[in-house]
Amino acid sequence: HWRNARTHTLHDPARWKYHLIGNQLLNGIAPPRHAWN
Repeated sequence: HWRNARTHTLHDPARWKYHLIGNQLLNGIAPPRHAWN
């Protein structure tokens, strides 16, 4: 189901980690202390 696929892409910890690191390097925005904040 399409919602299941979307949920899996949103909950991919490795992809989220790359997003946070890239956002810090490119924009100077520090990642939150906890991913759930």
